[in-house]
Amino acid sequence: MDVPSPGDLSGQRERILSAALRLMSEHGVHAMSMRRLAEECGLNVATIYHYFPSKAGLLTQVIEQRSYERRLLAEVPSVDHGGDRRARLTQMLCWIWEQMNDQTDMWRLLLGESLRGDGEAIAKAAALSATFEDSLVRWLTELVPDLDIDPVTAARVLRGSVYGFFVEVLPLDAEDRLEILRARAVDVSAAMVAGC
Repeated sequence: MDVPSPGDLSGQRERILSAALRLMSEHGVHAMSMRRLAEECGLNVATIYHYFPSKAGLLTQVIEQRSYERRLLAEVPSVDHGGDRRARLTQMLCWIWEQMNDQTDMWRLLLGESLRGDGEAIAKAAALSATFEDSLVRWLTELVPDLDIDPVTAARVLRGSVYGFFVEVLPLDAEDRLEILRARAVDVSAAMVAGC
């Protein structure tokens, strides 16, 4: 019998997590069966349970695998520092929504499970929201220091706008979603700068 190498096991675990994210975001955690997940991955159910003893544990690992705190929110948005403050703010918002758009399944999962009252999803969404607001303060301070609004207040307003507009267009396909969000970035930036 061949014993899988550690790299094979890691790849298998990643494949399971990716498939679980897709299925959970489409159907919800409770509607996704471990049997369906096993079929999707080409594995037997016992293998799934070997890695993840419960659906709750699987959900926790799916959320942790795509953690924004460690990856996305540590980055600084790509912005042309030579542009005026409205242009820099618009570029920052476009960058944020592009990153969110790349993780649509995770956003659907967090939103859906939070609305269903899942404690793990609610806690993760709350932690993500707090970290996102801290990142917004940092980004505004660094990228748009000439904004005439206190960065903490601006971050609070922007956080609500970012989430609200993203949820509004979430049912659309990725390209349509981004087109609308880019237009919203211009609108939000114009309102923030005009209000200064």
